[in-house]
Order: sequence, then structure tokens, then C-alpha cells
Amino acid sequence: MLPRSLAHLTALLVLPPLAACGPGQADAAEIATREIRDLVTALTPPALDALPVEKSEFYQNRKRALERLRQASEAHGLAALERLRKDPPALTEVRCGLLDVAAHAAPEATEPLLVELVTTFGADLGLRREAAELLGQCLPETALSVLEPILRERYDGRTYPPEERLLSAWLTAMERLGRDPVPLLALAATDLLRPMDVRHFATRALGRFPSPQGRQALEALLVESSGNGYIRRIALQALQESLAKDEFCTLARRVQENEADTDFILVIESALEKSCR
Repeated sequence: MLPRSLAHLTALLVLPPLAACGPGQADAAEIATREIRDLVTALTPPALDALPVEKSEFYQNRKRALERLRQASEAHGLAALERLRKDPPALTEVRCGLLDVAAHAAPEATEPLLVELVTTFGADLGLRREAAELLGQCLPETALSVLEPILRERYDGRTYPPEERLLSAWLTAMERLGRDPVPLLALAATDLLRPMDVRHFATRALGRFPSPQGRQALEALLVESSGNGYIRRIALQALQESLAKDEFCTLARRVQENEADTDFILVIESALEKSCR
């Protein structure tokens, strides 16, 4: 027999399909409120000394409950938003789950809260990181208008969530809207004053968007003399991914011939063995 907590979570996942038009508006709101209350239970982790099977069941049930309610009615999103505003759970991970459902099911109503969390210091950092990601996923136009000025101007880590997370959310929004992210990615990747995790993320991302500007940035990084060997490796991998085989092989051999770092010569040799021989 399943423990009581696991039986309850399992029951949450086998509820009947959400009614599309049966109950009235008041009934729909009541159903949504009840299911969001059950979601809070599904998001609440078991005790630290719980059995491994209980922990495994928790993660599976949490994933399924979130996936189900992201696609639920607007009433569910509004109920999750209401719970966050009036009776926020103590655990950050539970609040993040409620914010997730609210942003997916009722994005327009959740937009002001997401923007406030991203731009205003004070809330838990984990919740603010989640808000940035959800802004990129669910409200891409708003994400660009909020995040791009922050990323282009002087970034202040005391005020905003981590810059790497903002750049990731911005990239998600750009991809959803089908816009070219290369100019800002190239700027971030080649800016020596940016944090290394931001530069690494931008460099890796450039490999997914082949373009003359992206290639120019990656070639500059490939021969960068700042001492950051890791970003040079990422640039090599991104060029390997984005260039035609002949172009990559010619470039890699040219760089290898002029390379002074014996370790990096071996890195290039490995890439040549994999792609060019």
C-alpha cells in the first residue's frame, strides 16, 4: 500500500479531464481553487528522511501535476496567482510551481507580477530566476522589452537576477518570436567585462545561429589571449557545429599552425581528428 501522502498525490494525477464548458463560471473557479490547493500538496517535498521510493514518487507526481495544470483553464492560472498573492507557501519551490502554472494558464494576468519579480529587488532569488524564465517562455514580447535594456546597459547583480539567467530567458523569447539573437549574443560573448558564465552561455549559443557576425565573434574568441582556455574550447565547438566541414577544417588548421599553447594545440588536433580526417 502506498503511504498516505503518495496515495493523495497519485489521486491528484488521475482526476477526470478538466471540463471545457460544463459548470458555470463560479463552479469552474471553485474547481480550479480546489485543484490548485491539491497542486500545493503535490509540490511540497517529502521529509528529508523519507524513503527513496517516496522521493522518487514525489518528483514524478510533481512533474505530471505541473505538466497537466500548465495546460489547464485560465481559471486555474488565476487561482494559482491568487494563492501566491494572498497565502504564499513558505517553500520557494512551491511558490515557483504556482508561478509556473499562473504564467502558463493566465499569462496576461500574471505579467505584472513577473515583471515586478524580475526588476524589483526583495523577493527570494530563486523565485526571481523562475520569473525571468517564465517571462521568456510565456510572454516573449514583454520579455524583450524588459530584459534587453538590462542586458545592453550596465548590469547590476544587486538589483536583478543572475545575468546568465536573464540572457537565457531573452534568448528563449527571441527564438519564440523568430528573431535574430546574434548581435546581442556576439556582444555578450566578446565583452571581457561580463561574468564568465554569461560569456560561456553566449558563446555556446552562437553555434546554433550561423551568421557572418557570429562567425566573426567566434573566430575572435578562438584566438583570445585573455587566458580563458575554456571559452576558446567552446568557441571551437561552436564553429565546428555551425560551419561547413571544409570551412571549419581550413580554419582549425590555420589556427593550429599559429598556436603557441601546447594544450590547445592538442584540443584542436582532437577536433581535426573528429571532423576532418
